[in-house]
Amino acid sequence: MEIDIRKEYKNITRHSGRMVHIIDWRIALYINGNKLDEDEVFVEDEFLKSLICLGKYPMFTCTCGIFGCGGYYVEVSHEDDRLFWVTEQSPFQEQFVKTSNKFAFTWIQIIDFLEELIHKFDGLKSIMNTHGLNFQYDVEKYRRVIKEIKERAH
Repeated sequence: MEIDIRKEYKNITRHSGRMVHIIDWRIALYINGNKLDEDEVFVEDEFLKSLICLGKYPMFTCTCGIFGCGGYYVEVSHEDDRLFWVTEQSPFQEQFVKTSNKFAFTWIQIIDFLEELIHKFDGLKSIMNTHGLNFQYDVEKYRRVIKEIKERAH
């Protein structure tokens, strides 16, 4: 997770403004050591849904936040020990990466990723709280998903 903190002047009313903290952050994702395209934004909530129910999810969207302007679907299927992705396009930033757009992840890899994501979100929440900003992610939901995945695996 990359975090950038800056101050910016914002108009509060038509006649007055003030300096406020702005925190920009993004998650850099890798599959097999290859970086996913940063122009496609990972949608964490869709990822969480895909861990519970198989299906087709708009897991990556345009940097503007509007799916359809950019982004793509990921078809997700589950087996006892693995989760599979089939992407509509190559997810990688580097065009030279050859891929079939089919990926397999063990549930252990998924749990490790979620635990790291939770750790990063806890740090981001702390930074945002320090600067008086609201944190919008339900990290406890992520913890519940990990627990459900672990229970299903046993």
